[in-house]
Amino acid sequence: MDGVLLVDKPAGMTSHDVVDALRQLTGMRRIGHAGSLDPHATGVLLLLLGKATRISRWLMELDKEYVFTIQLGLETRTHDRWGEIVAHSDIDGIPEERVVNVLMSFEGKYHQIAPAVSALKHEGRPLYKIAREGGRVPIKARIVSIRRIEILDVFLPFVTAQLECSSGTYVRAIARDIGHKLGCGATVFCLRRTRVGDFTAQNALTLGVLASKQSEIDKALIPIDEALGHLPKLRLRKGVARSVRQGKQPDKDGFIEAVHFPLGSFRLADSDGSLVGIARREACGGFHIKVERIL
Repeated sequence: MDGVLLVDKPAGMTSHDVVDALRQLTGMRRIGHAGSLDPHATGVLLLLLGKATRISRWLMELDKEYVFTIQLGLETRTHDRWGEIVAHSDIDGIPEERVVNVLMSFEGKYHQIAPAVSALKHEGRPLYKIAREGGRVPIKARIVSIRRIEILDVFLPFVTAQLECSSGTYVRAIARDIGHKLGCGATVFCLRRTRVGDFTAQNALTLGVLASKQSEIDKALIPIDEALGHLPKLRLRKGVARSVRQGKQPDKDGFIEAVHFPLGSFRLADSDGSLVGIARREACGGFHIKVERIL
């Protein structure tokens, strides 16, 4: 089996636990995922079966959507309510209007420092492992983009919102930064990932359904070509696909579409439209294409 399986991850399992569960159900070892979820979070997890494990990079870069609730006046080491409590604060003097304005101020780009307890890696090791061993966790910061924030409910000390963001954004870090900006601290109370790119929670299957109806796994698999539908697709001229599969880089004349070449990654297809691999055109002047993956 080769393809992407859309799973609704339950709370209390790591993303790797879900991978192990599917390995047991299918008997397959070649299974991975495209972007982990916190153990206590629920929602969309993309599982990659067979050859689909080779496209994780292009799925991990997709935008995400979350619905989350934060609790004001509480700080923990993990920036969620399951971590060790480090501070309590009184929020009685903070008006609801200010809370809403602070949340909305995070729309746009901002410099985010990743939580110390996260899957982000330093020298090949996840930060959470360094933190658990009592080591000095290096600061990992990046520019993230918050496309949209919608306030769904305010019942202080709780605030619930929906968020669309770029890949690599930590909702727990947003809660922490909201708390710092308000001066009272804040932590994630609950978190659900509702969308990854065009993959939505409404179309995801639970592990319970997959366990009770194992035949559903094969039916639910999204073909690799379809899963990469966010990338433009260009067809190679007849006979060129073979040389590309043998390691030759295509030139401009090797494509049927000889005019519209996108910058960045795109799907390579043979003359009949069947997927060959993934290539990239760099913005370096002239015409330079590099085949990044043969599928």
